Amino acid sequence: MTKNSRHEFKYIIDAHMMPIFEEYLQKIGLDKDTAQDGSYIVTSLYFDTPLLDDYHDKLSGVKFRRKMRARIYENSFSYGGDVWLEIKEKHNMNIRKIRSVVDGDGFASLLHNTDVAALKSRNGNDAQLRKFLHYFQMKNYHPNIVVRYKRSAYVSYFLSEIRLTIDYDIETCAWSDFVDNGGMFSVAPGRAVMEVKFFGAMPWWFGDMVRRFHLSREPFSKYTNAIDALTAAYPIGR
Repeated sequence: MTKNSRHEFKYIIDAHMMPIFEEYLQKIGLDKDTAQDGSYIVTSLYFDTPLLDDYHDKLSGVKFRRKMRARIYENSFSYGGDVWLEIKEKHNMNIRKIRSVVDGDGFASLLHNTDVAALKSRNGNDAQLRKFLHYFQMKNYHPNIVVRYKRSAYVSYFLSEIRLTIDYDIETCAWSDFVDNGGMFSVAPGRAVMEVKFFGAMPWWFGDMVRRFHLSREPFSKYTNAIDALTAAYPIGR
């Protein structure tokens, strides 16, 4: 596992079980993330190639794959503030996230592919930004879909930080519809995605939680599930 990579385990739970899970997490001593009291909105714009290479890599089970996205912690990209540009790379069970932040004007120049070479990271991560722009231009990435959801986040420490998140009310639409204030479609209605993210050993409560709630790990990509939801809503030929 590389220096900045982490493990990421996912579990699908019924949304109505969330209060029970959150009560359990509080009893075992997990703290809510300090960001917005541990509950906040996540809105991601996913980029892909003209032939949707990243989507098909996931479906094909390619061992090394990546996703390119822009992320904010607001409802809409029209708010004009900072935008995080992220590369999420996965190699088997190891995850690495490379991210930098640009302002609203920089994000607009990326969308319109103007003055991209002049972009500067607002948090000093220019090397990460250059890597994002390298892939973005080399593979001709373009805005594809928006995925938005609510997140409850908890943190714990056991040799290193452990982060547990529960994402729910997941919805999606095409980027063009999002810009035009179009409606969004539900992704995996009635279900929530719980993720446990860590760099080292798992704490004592992890095994207890898995046994207590009969959890089993299963893959769940918000991006590919969102595309599938849109395909079902707008089937070809209908």
